[in-house]
Amino acid sequence: MGMTPARPHVLVVEDDTDTREVLRLILEAEGMDVTPAHDGLDALVRLEEIHRKDPLTPCAIVLDYMMPRFSGAQFRARQLANPDTADVPVILVSAVSDLESCARSMRPFAALQKPVDPDQLTALVRQASTEYLQRHGRNPRA
Repeated sequence: MGMTPARPHVLVVEDDTDTREVLRLILEAEGMDVTPAHDGLDALVRLEEIHRKDPLTPCAIVLDYMMPRFSGAQFRARQLANPDTADVPVILVSAVSDLESCARSMRPFAALQKPVDPDQLTALVRQASTEYLQRHGRNPRA
């Protein structure tokens, strides 16, 4: 078994069950492994679990901005504070109208307005994953 992951591993953080499932199906259809999380706190636990198993995963995080209990912004602040996971790229998704201004302080790889365009989402996740893995000296096959 080589060092190259056959499939990019993506953490999807979304509180709405239907939306989370749709995002998962879109990404899995594109040959990616997906770990779902239902809010920012759940995502922090999942991020640590995934990262402990393989320090180069996840390669990207699809993050909802508005979530109860623990928001996308709160998750991102914690993620950025942890040197091990700070550079995992985040694709922010939200229905808020002023997404660009909300997103600025979170320094995402990209921000997508809901409803998300599946092709745009997969292209951004693939680009983010590839750049992340290249920065860490690993070339994705996907």
